[in-house]
Amino acid sequence: MIFDRLMKLFKRVMPYADTSKITPESSLVLDLHIDSVTLLMLVLGIEDEFGVRFENLNNTAFSTVGDVMTYIERNMA
Repeated sequence: MIFDRLMKLFKRVMPYADTSKITPESSLVLDLHIDSVTLLMLVLGIEDEFGVRFENLNNTAFSTVGDVMTYIERNMA
């Protein structure tokens, strides 16, 4: 399941985060306090874990964990 795999990645990249409270509705910025460096680490991890590529992050808007999951689902190889 994408959510479970994504939570394992969050745990690796953000060991300080309480991933048990993360839901698809969780805001990346407001709830998880993800900054630009952490976002880059997550993007690289998602690319490796799921085999998706982020061609242009400027045109890709992610507000919630669910937005990330939808992108992964639509772009998995």
